[in-house]
Amino acid sequence: MPSNEESNRLLVRLSRIASEVNDAEAQRAHERYQQLLNHIDITPYKKTAAWPGKSYLLVGNSFNMDISIQAPVEETRRAACIALLVSRNSENRNCASLGEALCDEGFASILSRFEKQWLAKMPLTSQIGPAYDDKGKLIPQAFAVWRKEFATDRDREKQLVAAGKARS
Repeated sequence: MPSNEESNRLLVRLSRIASEVNDAEAQRAHERYQQLLNHIDITPYKKTAAWPGKSYLLVGNSFNMDISIQAPVEETRRAACIALLVSRNSENRNCASLGEALCDEGFASILSRFEKQWLAKMPLTSQIGPAYDDKGKLIPQAFAVWRKEFATDRDREKQLVAAGKARS
């Protein structure tokens, strides 16, 4: 049976190994995140002032499978409800908060079952805005979902250190 000292040394070694693995894993996750950001072109959103800002990540555009079987009147109604929602909030870069969007009767009425479930899983800090295709053309029957990205643990530590220095 190993002594307490040997057990403690083994625990220290295992802790160091686990810490190194966690650091490497965090670095890989950050690199994947940066690659994702580099592949998404948000130029159309910036040009039309429909970009909520640096702290938001484009999750994607909605897509309603029922649109192909809907009457032209329903397509027009869907496009109008989306346009009304984002135009009401011009002070917020042509985006509406998810909570506000879900409370809007017109917008909520045009959502498909899939879109309702998808939006229900999003944090309330998310934003809804107009959608653009990869060529920069507006997709009137769709909306974009932007998720707020919070600072990483390392960024939070830097913020806490900076706040601590400011108090001294």
